[in-house]
Amino acid sequence: MASLVDNAMAAALAGETRDDSTFGDYASLFGFCRSAVMQEGRLLEDSIALAVRRNPDLMLLPPKPMPIVPAAQEMLKRTPSDEIKGIRFPSRVHATESYRPDLFVVNRAKHSGLILDIKRSLPSYRPQEIDRLRFRMLSVAAIASEWIAENRGPLLVSVETAIVDGADELSDHERGVFRLSQIDELLGTEGTAGFVEQVREGFSRRVQEELERRCKTVLGLPLEGKSTSAALNPLAQPDEVSPLGGEVIGIRAAGPTERRFGYAQRPGLH
Repeated sequence: MASLVDNAMAAALAGETRDDSTFGDYASLFGFCRSAVMQEGRLLEDSIALAVRRNPDLMLLPPKPMPIVPAAQEMLKRTPSDEIKGIRFPSRVHATESYRPDLFVVNRAKHSGLILDIKRSLPSYRPQEIDRLRFRMLSVAAIASEWIAENRGPLLVSVETAIVDGADELSDHERGVFRLSQIDELLGTEGTAGFVEQVREGFSRRVQEELERRCKTVLGLPLEGKSTSAALNPLAQPDEVSPLGGEVIGIRAAGPTERRFGYAQRPGLH
């Protein structure tokens, strides 16, 4: 867990600070904030990915751009979500667009796939942008089983899509949108949401400490020293055990999957 935070913080600090006429002496603060925001989104992906890798029933497919079939995208826009399960599209077509999932999770037992797109804060996106994203994801899901098989991947009988709101505010299951706190229901695991939240809290503390240091530097205020161990690993808590500490995250039993592809549906959340 600590290494995830360390890597994200190192990447945030490595972000280039440029002179900015608007922010002036505060350009370093602005640059760091912008870099930290970007790294937090990646941290959410990395945390979920680690939880998936620790689960023997789940696996991650290598991140690769997948073709967007134009005919699929147009038809899906005109088809109600509850009527798309029988539609099939060939994967061997000329495609000018592609989409690369943030995470493509495979459930070995169910032979199912879940395409995840993780957003740090979905409310910051316009509704039109969200709609465009979900149709891109859905059109990829429509050909995913064949495309993956052709690329020597696992056999999948169904593929779902889900956009995850890292801000934990938006949830619209009919359109394939889920809150971050619902990640366990999406994956069929236990403890993933708590683990991701712990990692995020550790990163937040480090970011706030760095912001405080930079603010004091800009204002010419004295800096207070902190222990190296606490600064490097604020998550180290001897009396608490990480949800991933040497253990796998369990997976919940689920019923048979009937749909070939579509938005992720979790009856317990509706």
